Amino acid sequence: MALTEERIVATAHALLVDRGLPDLTMRRIAAELDVRPGALYYHVDSKQQLLARIAARVLRPLQAPAPDEDPRELMERFRRLVLPLRDGGDLMLVAFGLDPRLPPVPGLVGQLTARGFDEDDAERRAAAAVRLSLGAVAVEQNAALLRAADPQSADDAAREAARRAAEDRLHVRGIDLLLG
Repeated sequence: MALTEERIVATAHALLVDRGLPDLTMRRIAAELDVRPGALYYHVDSKQQLLARIAARVLRPLQAPAPDEDPRELMERFRRLVLPLRDGGDLMLVAFGLDPRLPPVPGLVGQLTARGFDEDDAERRAAAAVRLSLGAVAVEQNAALLRAADPQSADDAAREAARRAAEDRLHVRGIDLLLG
């Protein structure tokens, strides 16, 4: 099978899910594809570009949100896509640093302008909402990793459910404040 950008991104995405961001290396991706690492650079300029393409792949379902969808629901869908992805918050922080117009930003701006916000205000609110969500996801994921690594922090199911509910409420409150 020919080496293509899509094949590289799909392989890198699968490795991210299995091994996490720290273990996602160009060498490991090349080994998985049975090519030399240099062959990857014919299709992607850098590891950061590859991470941005993985993020775009993950966020594809948010590319064309319904104009009548509530912006809060779009942000909740964003969070639900990223939160379960191993190291998803960290991946998205890199990706949005490279391309701040990844989904859901364009759709969110459209939804906000349709609700009466001027373009500049909609852009600022969308950027702030995405950053709030990314920060929240990164904090939640890193806290979960720390709890998993500490045998003394083993929580019962009820405590974990309460923690998740509190995180959900905090995220919704922040989004409500930003989106008006």
